[in-house]
Amino acid sequence: MAEEVVATFAGPLNSFSINLTLSNSTTSDVAAVGISSRTAKFPVTWDSMGTFGGPATLTSTVGVDTEVVIANFTGFSAGEQVSFTGIDPDFTGAPSAGVRVLDMAGTRAFVQFADGTTGFGEFEATTTGTLRAVISK
Repeated sequence: MAEEVVATFAGPLNSFSINLTLSNSTTSDVAAVGISSRTAKFPVTWDSMGTFGGPATLTSTVGVDTEVVIANFTGFSAGEQVSFTGIDPDFTGAPSAGVRVLDMAGTRAFVQFADGTTGFGEFEATTTGTLRAVISK
């Protein structure tokens, strides 16, 4: 089994509905996931991270209203999946314009594992119409 966390912004790419799924396919617990839109096609400010769901506990979200947001977890174990639905990103400097899934291409993600190791990935468009980042451990 590959040691990776897969982060996916569900499509279609022209959708204004922004939802994120995180799948932990490693043998370690995930302690935190960060997303930086500074390198995105169109940088966004994370106005709200929406509603969290999954078996893990979301202990805090740091960086709302900035270009870098970090979600901290406990109990985000191997083989588990969590999600954020109804995320509200705004274009940095232009909050009244709507952000589509594709607009966030190039956004970077990082994972901090409970054992102290980290991994990084970048969101790229897939042939199935999503944005996906693979973060290897």
